[in-house]
Amino acid sequence: METPSAVNDEKRTSGLARMAARLGRSGVVQILIGGGALVFIIANSDARRLVEAIKSTRIAYLPLAAAATLLVYWFMAYRWRVVLKVGGYSIRTSTLFKYNLIGCFFGNFVPGGAAIGDVSRLIYVDREVGDKAFALSTIAFEKLIGLFTVLFFGFGSTIASHEILPEGRLIYYGEGILALGFVASAALLSNYFSSLAARLIRAVGVRLSIRRVGDAAARTLEAMSELRKNKLMVLKTAMLSALVRVIWSLGFYVISLAMGLDVGLWLIFSLTSIVDLIRMLPVTINGIGLREWAMIGLFANIGIEREKALMFSFLAFAPLILVALAGGLVYLSAARKARTRRN
Repeated sequence: METPSAVNDEKRTSGLARMAARLGRSGVVQILIGGGALVFIIANSDARRLVEAIKSTRIAYLPLAAAATLLVYWFMAYRWRVVLKVGGYSIRTSTLFKYNLIGCFFGNFVPGGAAIGDVSRLIYVDREVGDKAFALSTIAFEKLIGLFTVLFFGFGSTIASHEILPEGRLIYYGEGILALGFVASAALLSNYFSSLAARLIRAVGVRLSIRRVGDAAARTLEAMSELRKNKLMVLKTAMLSALVRVIWSLGFYVISLAMGLDVGLWLIFSLTSIVDLIRMLPVTINGIGLREWAMIGLFANIGIEREKALMFSFLAFAPLILVALAGGLVYLSAARKARTRRN
């Protein structure tokens, strides 16, 4: 006889597998673009200099960067816990940490990128709270407060770090887009504009004959509006988001020290904010290819050669891949336990 826990675990894993397959078909283009860009960048780099960049790297520093990435995901899980507690759900940080690891795995290794990663987190946490609209609103709010923080630091970084940015009008256009994104995210964090957006989405849903989709999106915005009424929670999540940005940037700084690059901490902080905004574009899986291109372009403006910039990108994002692999092991373990309970 199946236990409720076994049924829930089976639903999680089977539902996630179906969603991965559905999004996977639409993510083939992301693989082609990202893989093609990466191959092009590597092919136009000097293999001997890449090897030299690896040999000169102090390996002992790398575990510190991996530890920083794990800390980032732990604090992201704690931030999620703070949001969930507003609805009366007390889920352990360690449990949400596992869900984040699984989301990282799907976000990095399954076509669909961040979207499939967030869907996986939604499927798991919905089994805990039994309220899909609220579960989705917590993930959406957490993503929004994180985006607000990245845009805030990214906009400030572009203004304070013009020496690492290419010259010309493009940078001013970029700053304008960042400013508009910052204003838009701030508007969505306000009750008035989110309510207005919810009404607009419902009206569009009716007009386009997709009422169910419009209602679902509107309910999510309304649930987020309820979350934002808890000022203490908003303050805590904003502070945690800032802490996540600092730890993430410190991980990159450790890599620069390991490679012996003459790059200051503030410059690294600026660079990570800019690159993270670029890799958020839904063009490739987790920005593969885009982030390497961005690193090479930004480092070139401060006199660091192409091969070192490329190797820096590989080493800086390697801990993220390790975390994703750990998430894959967690997911496989959960699927195996679900099958065992079912049998």
